[in-house]
Amino acid sequence: MNFEEKEALINSLKRDVIEMPAKGTVKVNFGIDSIYKIIPHRPPFALVSSIAAVNIEAATIEVISKVDPKDPVFGGHFPGMPVYPGVFQVESMGQAGLCLSYFIKNNTTEIKETSEPVKGLFTRVHNAGFNKGVKPGDILTIRVKSIEDDEFMGLMSAQVLINNEIYSHSILEVYYP
Repeated sequence: MNFEEKEALINSLKRDVIEMPAKGTVKVNFGIDSIYKIIPHRPPFALVSSIAAVNIEAATIEVISKVDPKDPVFGGHFPGMPVYPGVFQVESMGQAGLCLSYFIKNNTTEIKETSEPVKGLFTRVHNAGFNKGVKPGDILTIRVKSIEDDEFMGLMSAQVLINNEIYSHSILEVYYP
């Protein structure tokens, strides 16, 4: 991706919601037990609550993340005006991206009993931006689109949405060991 293409992508992420194309999108309802089969994260750092839709052809996923109003992070971030930390929003996007990697790498929209977690390490976060504050109890829709993916690395664009409005966005790089 050249500089101009990257700049256009960044500008698009700020204002245009990543779409789940009608063609090829499979509506799914995978809960936490299924998610544990495809990514390595566990409580208290498992931030993806469910997977709602997958489109392998368009390399796009939609997941849900429920922000627990009892999360102890709100005690200090910020007292009297709690805001979900941006780093947790980026981590949620990353976990959603790993879910997408599972579906792409296995060329399936299914999660089987024998499924194994994708091993991926995020190496860079590019151009993370935060448009609005996420509050305790908010339900986040996270959309991720793969830009590039091979056996060694992936590049993904991601957004956190509430009511189809962009609250945060980033471009993530992942290394597959």
